[in-house]
Parts: sequence; structure tokens; C-alpha cells
Amino acid sequence: MQVRVRSASYVGTVYEQLPPLPEIAFVGRSNVGKSSLINALLGRRSLVKTSKQPGKTRNVNFFQVDLVERPSLYLVDLPGYGYAQVSREMRQSWEGLVRRYLRGNTNLRLILVLVDLRRELREEEFIALKMARDQGARAVVVATKADKLGQSERLKQIQAITAQAGMDPVVTSASKGAGLDALWEEMLAELLT
Repeated sequence: MQVRVRSASYVGTVYEQLPPLPEIAFVGRSNVGKSSLINALLGRRSLVKTSKQPGKTRNVNFFQVDLVERPSLYLVDLPGYGYAQVSREMRQSWEGLVRRYLRGNTNLRLILVLVDLRRELREEEFIALKMARDQGARAVVVATKADKLGQSERLKQIQAITAQAGMDPVVTSASKGAGLDALWEEMLAELLT
């Protein structure tokens, strides 16, 4: 599927008033590659700030994406959970922020639950999937960093994640561009229904 991005820009945080557009949220553990994946989907290198230090995203960040011959939308980069080397109180406030964002959000169309393909789903991913169900939004598991594994190990991990999540993941590599078309298909399916 050929998706062309006309423009993409950072437009603010959850606290700011934004025009209503369909939203696709990216949620996952710190350092899972949310920012890198958004940049890869948009064909940009540094629109979404990336860092080697996990836990840098501390707000709900909105990026407006205007597509050629498709509807405009927001890609929403949510704070990471888990790994970040910050205080427990800060992590709890992040979780509260994410829950407040999800609760009653009528513009939310899809939640992408990101998991590093080298890991199995943990409690936080199951919580994110449950939050999506509770919100009434469809969730898709997105396995990132596929380029970090050889083919046989990759297949083994895909099977493990499928068994755990009860759905096939969309397998991606932001650095190699793998799986981006499949992920756009999932995203656009929600926008066009």
C-alpha cells in the first residue's frame, strides 16, 4: 500500500486544545522504539525526538499527519512505562496520564501496543490491551526491532507473541523500514470505517 505523507508536524500535548481528528495512539515500554517507529512511518528522521536514555517522553505528544488522498489524523506518542530509570512516583503519574488520555476519548480509533520482538509480552502490555478493550478501541500488537533477530529466532518470537496476545503482531523494523506498509494498512482501516 502506497501512503504518501503531505505534511507532518508536532502540534502539542494533551493539555492543549486541538481540532478534533481521528487519533492513533502508540503505547509501549520505554525504549521499545515508539518514537523511531513514528519517524519511520512519516519518512522523517527527527520529527519525534528519540533518545538512548529511556523515559524521555513525559507528555502525551500529538503529531498531525496530513496524507495525500487520505484523511488527516493525529499520531499520539504516549509516555513509556516500565524500564525508565525514574522514580516510582513519576512512573505512576505517567500511567495516570495515559489512563486519563484514554478514558472517554471519542477520537481514539486505534491503540498500537508496541513490544520489542526480542521480548515476550509482560504485565504492562496486557494492561494496555485491556485498557484498549475497556475504551472500546481496537488494539494491534506491533513487534518492533525485527532486524535485531535472525530469521529462525524471529519466527519463534512471533509465534510466542501471537500465542500470548491472541493475535498476530505486525512485525516492524524502523531502521530497515520493514512492516511499515502493513502497519499503515492497519491504521488506515480504522480511519476509513
